[in-house]
Amino acid sequence: MKIATRDILGLISKPNPNYLAYLFYGHDDGLVRERARKIALHFTDQIDDPFSVSRLSGLDVAKDRTLLPDSLNELPAFGGVRLVMLSGMGTEMTEAVKIGFNSLHGMARLVIEARDVNTRHALVKFCDQHVSCASVGCYQDDNRSLSDLAQQVFKRENIQISRDTLSLLVSQLGSDRAVSRQEIEKMALFAGSNGKLTEEDIHDALGDSGAVIGDQITIAILNGNVTQFKQIYSRSQQDGQPPISLLRQILSLFRNMLSARLTMETGKTSTAAISSLKPPIHYKIKPVVTAQLSKWTSDQLTEMIGRLIATEIDMKTKSTVNPSTLTGQTLLGIVLRSRNLNQ
Repeated sequence: MKIATRDILGLISKPNPNYLAYLFYGHDDGLVRERARKIALHFTDQIDDPFSVSRLSGLDVAKDRTLLPDSLNELPAFGGVRLVMLSGMGTEMTEAVKIGFNSLHGMARLVIEARDVNTRHALVKFCDQHVSCASVGCYQDDNRSLSDLAQQVFKRENIQISRDTLSLLVSQLGSDRAVSRQEIEKMALFAGSNGKLTEEDIHDALGDSGAVIGDQITIAILNGNVTQFKQIYSRSQQDGQPPISLLRQILSLFRNMLSARLTMETGKTSTAAISSLKPPIHYKIKPVVTAQLSKWTSDQLTEMIGRLIATEIDMKTKSTVNPSTLTGQTLLGIVLRSRNLNQ
């Protein structure tokens, strides 16, 4: 049976006894592995015990169609439920799974991790329609699911984290569940039990050298410091930082500044307007942005955003342009505009 997204967490925490098999598939391999392991631990506390758990690959069952039924029917050495863990390419496993499902019974559970499949694949369609199988799609995390994951980990360790800091953490995570969990666990270890996490902690622990250079370029641009900008931008290109990443960072900055500027036009202070942004601005550049915000009008910020978008379009559509040179010229133009505003 196909499991609706809203019901997945409930199933993982408390499996329905009517399901004798579980299929996990989707684009997020880390999430597939995590959910398969969580389900498996409901049926054994020794997931690596060969006497109660059989581990099979797609190639194994493709070569020998009797292997999966035999594994399901094998009695555990010390009683209890027989657990069979099957993983591999969906195409390898489809026919073997169809045969194996004829051997499903109450004293065995089958957990399948399938790669290279989507909702239209024969294996998924078969499991979706089988009443004894829970078919679970595992897709890349969105901000809400990452936030939920982080809060679960921090609650376990009784770690305090503000809403803004949590939002910043989520913005630093990627799309693979396993990698995201590692980063969250790293932050939990960093804080310690009963500890507290701040924005500075997130930046210090998850930041990288590219982000540091990007912040330095941002400060140079907002202060209108031409010499400093040229030096830092040249160094960033020597270090191999993609110009498109810098361009997008500055584009994101000016979009945030425009949002804050429009908020100021409703009567709020620049400090209040900056503090309302989600995710929050890096603490190292926050004072500079706050100070410079009153010097830019919403029309000027909109113009800069237009320039940055046009530059990105040119980079993607004109094969003759040098991305590093084009980005440098665009950002230098913004530095010069900023210098005029700071005089």
